[in-house]
Amino acid sequence: RDYGIFDFFHHRIGSTHVLHHLFHECPCYNALEATQAIKAFLEPKGLYNYDPTPWPVAMWRIARRCHYVEGSTGIQYLKSLEDVPLTKDLKKKSS
Repeated sequence: RDYGIFDFFHHRIGSTHVLHHLFHECPCYNALEATQAIKAFLEPKGLYNYDPTPWPVAMWRIARRCHYVEGSTGIQYLKSLEDVPLTKDLKKKSS
């Protein structure tokens, strides 16, 4: 995914992040070339997944859907911001 100007300031670490999971010792100055080689190897096998969603949209989606656990005692359930009732919905229930 292209991160625009942030790619320049962060040496494309977002755009080449998967590479560092596979080859953690690869220096950042070789990351783009190595990422392209990984894509060329995996894509024909159907193993390369690319999400073209613009990063601000993806960030908002993750912020809404990313799961968390509220506490550490008793029975816990995964929650997300989508599970939190909106104030207007709470007002409707109380009337």
